[in-house]
Amino acid sequence: MEVWRLSEDFNNSQKEEDFEKLGKFILTLSDKQLVCIASVFSHMCNLANYAEAAHRIRRRRAFDREHESHYYQAADQTIEGTFENLLKLGFTPEQIYKGLCEQTIEMVFTAHPTQAVRMSILRNLRRIADVIIKLDRPDITPFEWTECREMTKRALATLWRTDEVRRVKPSPSDEAQQIVNIVEDTLWEEMPRFLRIVDSHLQKIGQPPIPFTARPFLFSSWAGGDRDGNPFVTADVTMNVVLMNKVRACNLYLNEVEQLLHDVPLHYCDKELWHYLVNLPPLDGLGARNKKPSLRFKSFTSQVPEKEVYRHVLVHVRSRLMATRDYHEALLQGQPKNETLEKYVYKTTEEFVEPLLKVYESLEKCGDWFIARGRLTDLIRLALAFGLSLLKLDVRQESERHTEAMEEVGQYIGMGSYRSLPEEEKMQTLVNILESRRPLIPREWQCSDKVQEVLDTFQTCADIGRESLGAYIISMCHYPSDVLLVEVFQREYAGMGGMTQRVVPLLETIEALRSAPHILETLFTTSWYRKHLSDKHNNVQEVMIGYSDSGKDGGRVTSSWELFKAQEAVTSVAKAHNVTLRFFHGRGGSVGRGGGPQHVAILSQPSDTINGYLRVTVQGEVIQQAFGLKAMTDRTLEAYLTAVLKADLVSTRSVIRDEWRDLMEHISDVSMSKYRDVVYGHPRFVEYFRAATPEQELGRLNIGSRPAKRKQGGVETLRAIPWIFAWTQTRFHLPVWLGLGTALRDVFESGKGEMLKTMYKEWPFVKSFFDLISMVMAKANSRIAAQYDRVLVPEELKPLGEELRALLDECMEHVRKVTGEQEFLDNDKITQRAITVRKPWLTPMHMIEIETLKRIRNGDESAEINDALIVAIKAIASGIQNTG
Repeated sequence: MEVWRLSEDFNNSQKEEDFEKLGKFILTLSDKQLVCIASVFSHMCNLANYAEAAHRIRRRRAFDREHESHYYQAADQTIEGTFENLLKLGFTPEQIYKGLCEQTIEMVFTAHPTQAVRMSILRNLRRIADVIIKLDRPDITPFEWTECREMTKRALATLWRTDEVRRVKPSPSDEAQQIVNIVEDTLWEEMPRFLRIVDSHLQKIGQPPIPFTARPFLFSSWAGGDRDGNPFVTADVTMNVVLMNKVRACNLYLNEVEQLLHDVPLHYCDKELWHYLVNLPPLDGLGARNKKPSLRFKSFTSQVPEKEVYRHVLVHVRSRLMATRDYHEALLQGQPKNETLEKYVYKTTEEFVEPLLKVYESLEKCGDWFIARGRLTDLIRLALAFGLSLLKLDVRQESERHTEAMEEVGQYIGMGSYRSLPEEEKMQTLVNILESRRPLIPREWQCSDKVQEVLDTFQTCADIGRESLGAYIISMCHYPSDVLLVEVFQREYAGMGGMTQRVVPLLETIEALRSAPHILETLFTTSWYRKHLSDKHNNVQEVMIGYSDSGKDGGRVTSSWELFKAQEAVTSVAKAHNVTLRFFHGRGGSVGRGGGPQHVAILSQPSDTINGYLRVTVQGEVIQQAFGLKAMTDRTLEAYLTAVLKADLVSTRSVIRDEWRDLMEHISDVSMSKYRDVVYGHPRFVEYFRAATPEQELGRLNIGSRPAKRKQGGVETLRAIPWIFAWTQTRFHLPVWLGLGTALRDVFESGKGEMLKTMYKEWPFVKSFFDLISMVMAKANSRIAAQYDRVLVPEELKPLGEELRALLDECMEHVRKVTGEQEFLDNDKITQRAITVRKPWLTPMHMIEIETLKRIRNGDESAEINDALIVAIKAIASGIQNTG
């Protein structure tokens, strides 16, 4: 193919004339040819991603067999390697066991629109990766080998004939179902399997399995609960998603119980379980439901003999699970509550797990521990991790929406304007309301539709209850009153004694991060809030820190440093008030939004900020990268588990010298000044950004339920995801590095370059930061970015692009000085090679994207040119392996 040959010529020579030849040839292609070529390269990138994933799995399996570190670059991140290193550092097996038992990692799946590849395509890619892994089996038969080839051919044919363009935007319910699909496809099987792997390594160091009292992993979701900027997530949607999750959870549990019924045909048990069975509540009200298994399953249908007590208990569990499923399924279909059925519904996870634990304890007492620690242990661990709701749902809303609601309420009841009150008066007003026993909002009140939706959300959350809900997150939280206002609305709808969600302030701008200590100090010294925290939330305060908007606000350097300092400062405030503090890290997939290898990121956090608990978002393309394949799911869980364990146990952290802090402060100040001077200070910067990137066209991808654009305006109106996504498409990655080069030049000119190099070697925070920058620099390409400017940017704005590319070149030069690399990623050869392999595929994709953008902006709105643009965007996203 001519495009491939020309791209290879340029990749090998790097000559301008070869670059121009490729560009000129692209100009000669018809709209239809552009679609075809874009599809070819898009599939190449996707196949390469999954082939590499399969190869990483292959190398890891070789490492597990032979324990040779050259097979696996991250050997120190494995459970075995972590235990070995901790023992060498002087930790006892008991300390390692205690650390594991006391830690909790909660992953929160979000529906952020950063997965550009359609699920239909991802499923076929997973099939191909599974075949590659299967072909490694040494005992594969000729028929199996032939079958694998045929499966691969079918998958490839299906890929080529599958429309890469998503024609319809997903709804919030669609997004929620896609996340549940990931749970069903990989996590459901792999999470308990991974814990068995952990148990086996604990056994090697003389320790028992992880007990059921531990909660090593929890899983939650934002899909259907995140209404920040998404008017399509309504109170009804939230309720329906919760019901849907419950139904699918029951189906999963029913399948496990059906299998378990076949595993325990034992005709004896201890007396305690016999008495427990006799005293179980009768299920007479279920009628035939108690006797006939569900036709949806390959069920255990035998009549259970009287002596088989284990089976009798499990049949009871099965019947109540069926009642629980059918009850919620009827509600999902809009039917009224079935009061008869409701009596048998499991209300809490503890109620569901209780009989399973009784069976487990009886088996242990009878000496059948090896039976108890099989499928039954897996089921109990699944129940403790996923609960009856499968994924607890967080609710997120912007603080301004709450203020709007309170403003209308205040005007209606004669309180006056809430918005115009000073912060101290707002706090006092809210405390007075919370301490009063009178309701605030008249039930007959007719308010605006926007406010009614906010109030309906609080009513829905009160109806759902805490068993199915996680945190109530306040985005763009700037003041303590933002937190108390949510508590007011919660109390209004949950009632005086009702259980409410924990309220989590999301600090996501530079200003909010700097104000964090004051916000928490004010809350902790407010007597009502302090008592509420103690009585209702076990004296635990959760704080979410945002990596996306803080990066857009002040640049990546300042964002990283302010996040680091804010965690330290808030931790000190919490300690002073004897409050347990937990951080919720709102990370995106790209470096510009806080992404990167999680193991390294966890270990680079400030001391005393993990403390056995990590809550983190997992979004978009990262969900597939982390959990798309079963073996990769194991590796993901392992990376988190070992990092949190090391972060807690290893006390020999690098001492952060005062002069290091001073230098980081200086780098941050200079970097942010330059960043804001360009991004916020240049009068036509947003115009340049929208001309030089496909930001305005990203909405055509239909990859998220929320509106693609905010109102027109300055940088502050830009969404964080398309802000990063658009710059990534042009290989410019401006949000990651802008300002850094200026700051580094100042450091080296002032004679402090050697100090910074020492910081890179000895301070994990600095090393992690510059290693991520090095990865971005390896993907950046000034020549490609210049081509976008040359074709798409108005003449009067081109000097701005030239100035910015000069700043990128300067940044590249100084980053290499800090890391000591000749070429970016010399310290990570595997990632370096992966990027290098994709370069000849990406260059023609950029050329096609530029050409399609030009034609569309010149008025060509044909279906084929639109498809060519969309496929090119997806191909670049897959090739760079980051979107937003």
